[in-house]
Amino acid sequence: TVLTTTTTATTAFPPRPCDGSTNRASFPFCNISLSTNDRIVDLIGRISDDDIPHLLANGAKGITTLGLPSYQWWSEALHGIGLSPGVLFGGKAPAATSFPQVIHTGASFNKTLYGLIGSAVSDEGRAMNNIGRAGNTFWTPNINIVRDPRWGRAQETTGEDPYANGEYAINFVRGFQEGDDDRYLKSSATCKHFFDYNLEHWGNASRESYDANATLQDISDTYLPMFEACIRHGGASGLMCSYNAVNGIPSCTNRDSMTTLARESWGFDGYITSDCGAVEYVQTQHHFTNNTSETCKLVLDAGMDIDCGPYLKFHLPEALRSGAVTRAQVNKALFNLFKVQFRLGLFDPIQNQTYTKYNTSTHVNTAQHQQLALEAAQQGFVLLKNENNTLPLALSPKDNLALIGPNVEAFLVMQGNYYGIAPFLITPYQGFKEYLGDVVYPLKGCADVKCAGREHFEDAVALATDAARVVMVVGLDQSQEREGHDRDSISLPGYQTELVARVAQAASSPITVFVMTGGPVDLSPLKTNPNIGAIVWCGYPGQAGGKALADVAFGVVNPGGRLPYTIYPASFTSKVKMTDNHMRPNKTRNTPGRTYRFYTDEAVYPYGAGLSYTTFSYTIKNISTTKINQTQVDEYVVSATKQSIFYRDNQFEVTRVEVNVTNTGEVEGSDVVQVFMHNPAPAQDGSPIKSLFGFERVLLKPHESVLLQFPVSLHDLTLVGISGELESREGQWTVTVQHDNQCSLGIPVN
Repeated sequence: TVLTTTTTATTAFPPRPCDGSTNRASFPFCNISLSTNDRIVDLIGRISDDDIPHLLANGAKGITTLGLPSYQWWSEALHGIGLSPGVLFGGKAPAATSFPQVIHTGASFNKTLYGLIGSAVSDEGRAMNNIGRAGNTFWTPNINIVRDPRWGRAQETTGEDPYANGEYAINFVRGFQEGDDDRYLKSSATCKHFFDYNLEHWGNASRESYDANATLQDISDTYLPMFEACIRHGGASGLMCSYNAVNGIPSCTNRDSMTTLARESWGFDGYITSDCGAVEYVQTQHHFTNNTSETCKLVLDAGMDIDCGPYLKFHLPEALRSGAVTRAQVNKALFNLFKVQFRLGLFDPIQNQTYTKYNTSTHVNTAQHQQLALEAAQQGFVLLKNENNTLPLALSPKDNLALIGPNVEAFLVMQGNYYGIAPFLITPYQGFKEYLGDVVYPLKGCADVKCAGREHFEDAVALATDAARVVMVVGLDQSQEREGHDRDSISLPGYQTELVARVAQAASSPITVFVMTGGPVDLSPLKTNPNIGAIVWCGYPGQAGGKALADVAFGVVNPGGRLPYTIYPASFTSKVKMTDNHMRPNKTRNTPGRTYRFYTDEAVYPYGAGLSYTTFSYTIKNISTTKINQTQVDEYVVSATKQSIFYRDNQFEVTRVEVNVTNTGEVEGSDVVQVFMHNPAPAQDGSPIKSLFGFERVLLKPHESVLLQFPVSLHDLTLVGISGELESREGQWTVTVQHDNQCSLGIPVN
């Protein structure tokens, strides 16, 4: 969806169809003693054919005779309530908490944090809905994987791993939808973009017409698992079909994925919206249909319920008149839409509901939410290099600090895309100034992030020469990566790399470089430069990002984040076309594969990389002596295939590994413990090199230890074959801990 500031929201409490002050409250659909299904059927039976097309658009028109208010289904809340047609900032809601962009939060690998952010954003959305400043159906989260480092929307997701993205989906959605009253949804979450969506505009390819040619193997173990997690385990009440086609079938016409898989196999109980304009593009971009009535028929028959856009509103009347679309088809869509509104409490008395009492003074931009945004920002920083303890910074009272780089005074940049109006934004310069006062000197060094010229380099060199310490803040912004725009190169833009090298050479001691970016950039020139002592990665860290960045630099916060994706060398883009949708390496095409699971070349920094100001040690053991035989796995494969299970969970646990983590240093620090499964023949016949199956973030004082247990399920001991179906594999499976490859444990399957 394209971000917009257009709005249809009002400033009064939204009207409700069953308000007791009207005679409509006597309609059966307002009778709370009836079942929800009966109430919905009664409501649909009162709707004329003429009114239907207006109800199947994102800006649904009301029906006065039934007391149905108009409703805007499209509200955004990716990392805070965002500018969108259903959201109107102002009045009692001038701003909303702006949490870090999702890729930054993903680097925390903190499942508890995911849920807390989801809950906080949803609290604010519900409170704004109660005064007509937001809808209550939010199109979040984006759970597509970062398939390619050039993707402009990598910033919106938690990274490249399907399991990690699935865990984010589960925890965020539960936090978002659940709360103080289990009779109702607090707010509705929508998982997007279903499925295999990971290209905007690259070369001659456009997301509106792109056909993602995917193998069944890649679909099953890469593109579907996080959506199953979001639906089956997270309970999402919304789903968005994507612009692209998969293997020739536009996503919004794919009955196998939306109805057979999502609804019938995974138990999806909600509504499905198109991405904005996607219904029109079925005909005009994909050329999958020949006329408007056929298009209307196909999308509704496939299981889509609402069109983000005007296509159905304009063309459904003729499709109904001609018989191409039946009333039964539209009734099914209406049922799914109304059911979500019933679950949100729209048709029940206000006085009996908890969430209708949420207000902006107690639930929006609260001190607790501001603190949560700061902690989320602090937890996402990833320390990639720290030679000779360059960090944390140690300055004497009279030392000055040069703060150089195009993002040193980043403002809106801190929010990434899909942002709302933040109550405040703390830039990196402001964060450092809070510590150092007037002895920190900022200079961008480039006119902007594009860094198209060197005209300010000499000033930057002079400033670095005179400073006691130098910190640089470089990276990307929305001019380089965003919805609708992919990158061609994954190097730092323009002359940024040269600027860093010249400043580092001029400085009196090794410098620190913070790299603020959504998608990956090649950091090899910085990694190998001896004049650069420390490199810290961050995403777009939100409203408190500048303070969090300074907290990390001065050691008030010990960085504990881990890279949420692989950082490839810049040469990757010359080896792999972005339109090559394959995950696995291919000798014929001479491609090295994608993501840590399949990439066979050497990464600049691998997935999960991250250092600390302290050190940790690990031991691992199997706490079960139960032998696992291949027959058990084979039986699971049969059962999982019948249930269309693609995502691992702990329901089929067969053993458990225990990891003892000890902080062996002298300062408190957080550690992300990631455990990976290696199959008996890694990287052979399309099998992954390794796969993440568990992670936990822990905070340990010096010399403190903690025992973590990670269940191993039968699913973890399977592979996806070429046919896209699970297979068992006899032999020695091995569990490893990310930061200590010597810390491993064998699990034989015989």
